[in-house]
Amino acid sequence: MIQGQIMVSDTEEEPSDSTGRTKRRRTYAWRKRDLAKNLKIEEHYSVDEAMIPYYGRHGCKQHIKGKPIRYGFKAWVGATRLGYVLWMEPYQGAKTMCNPIYKELGLGASVVLTFCDVLISRGFDLPYHVVFDNFFTGTPLLEEITKKGLRCTGTVRENRTSSCPLITSKLLKKKERGAVDYRTTHDNTFIIAKWHDNNIFSIASNAVGINPKQSAKRFSQSEKRNIVIEEPHIVSIYNKYMGGVDRSDENISHYRIGIRGKKWYMPLLTHMIDLAEHNAWQLYKINHGKLDHLGFRRRVAIALIESNRKNAKRGPSRPSHHEHADSRKDQMNHLVIPQSKQTRCRQCHKKCLTRCKKCDVGVCVKCFETYHS
Repeated sequence: MIQGQIMVSDTEEEPSDSTGRTKRRRTYAWRKRDLAKNLKIEEHYSVDEAMIPYYGRHGCKQHIKGKPIRYGFKAWVGATRLGYVLWMEPYQGAKTMCNPIYKELGLGASVVLTFCDVLISRGFDLPYHVVFDNFFTGTPLLEEITKKGLRCTGTVRENRTSSCPLITSKLLKKKERGAVDYRTTHDNTFIIAKWHDNNIFSIASNAVGINPKQSAKRFSQSEKRNIVIEEPHIVSIYNKYMGGVDRSDENISHYRIGIRGKKWYMPLLTHMIDLAEHNAWQLYKINHGKLDHLGFRRRVAIALIESNRKNAKRGPSRPSHHEHADSRKDQMNHLVIPQSKQTRCRQCHKKCLTRCKKCDVGVCVKCFETYHS
């Protein structure tokens, strides 16, 4: 799991059976882990579903038509705009681990509210802004998020607008492209609007409204050219911050681990590794790193291989320029030890009688600090 990990606790005794033996049963406790402790605080987050490819047989396997990955395990994911995954919960039907107090609001609302609790648990009393699509959105969800002091925006299905007196889609479609109709609650808590784009769709929010409107470029099929229409501010916010989960899925799919196996849990385990590497790359970019995803993934692989390889015979060949490019700078367990034969120092290339125990290369005492910094 990405949200936490299962830990085996002390066993409990059950009543003895007819043979007089006492049965012992393992109990499990759920321990949450904070994945966002290394992430800078952001305002906007998105919640959406993600697919983990799997083509075998399992009760939790899903088929979603029209998705890039049609068959596999479905998971609920909360991510930032650039795709850093903060929270993930595999879909298990009625046994999906969401907060039971939200069960009456439905599955979609329970997923969003559980993610909101994760944001609140970070310890910062901030008005986070959560964006989601029409699978989750409904007026009860907007009311619950408002009570929590958070903000939200999401597309909504027409049968979930609590009979909001908006213009019908048929009449709105007769108006010019870019036309909008909206209604607000009496206390201006949230707004529900309809917008005419390629099609008519509804959107709701408790944070932003229609104004200020912005210009959006669209292709007109009738005029066979690009035209400029007015886009409401609520739609601009949704389009800007909704794609975080899809962006993480796209980045992971480019270099997904390809291990063929018959065990149902192998795709989940390899996806966790891919997801951890992707999050590390996102943090690397936030700190102004210049490597692309493939280059970063290659550097991680090289560092792992160098840190866990067996000692080989040293030859007279010239060392690679990228040797220990990352592991030598991690400042962990680098110790100066003596060696019986003289070798060339990796830094100054003079003869030396000392080496680094972890890097297993000759380094003189004078150059030891420079080589590892």
